[in-house]
Amino acid sequence: MTERAYAFRSVWDVAEPPDRLWHTLEHFLEQEDPLPWWDAVRVTGHRGEEIDLVARSAFGYRLRFTVYDLDLRPTTEMRFSARGDLEGTAALAFAPGRPGRTELAIDWHVDATAPWMRRSERVLRPVFVLAHDLVMRSGERRLNRWLRQRG
Repeated sequence: MTERAYAFRSVWDVAEPPDRLWHTLEHFLEQEDPLPWWDAVRVTGHRGEEIDLVARSAFGYRLRFTVYDLDLRPTTEMRFSARGDLEGTAALAFAPGRPGRTELAIDWHVDATAPWMRRSERVLRPVFVLAHDLVMRSGERRLNRWLRQRG
């Protein structure tokens, strides 16, 4: 595996059992908008197993990237690659958490490829890391809210 500039790990506590959460997210991969619950990450294109995304940071910048090469391992894991302003890989691991809940571990190993990010990385790296953490915390909250509203 290639060493990447950023290795992010987020662990979400999701109010749904792992198998049900996995199937819910898998089902949405087939929809025009596979992330209807996440306002910070918008789908701009969907071509089969390629999904174009724009992630909006709390600091006003946006990252555009394409998710591709989906590897679905039923009820336990989803993996994919990314290219664009972020280049690398991600893995989502679904494990039982507290009763009736999922511990969803999300690992990103990426390089920031946007020229402005590469030029400013020495100074702004802490901001990029904080922005990622904020987007991910928002995703966890919004996914749980969305699941509650769906029943």
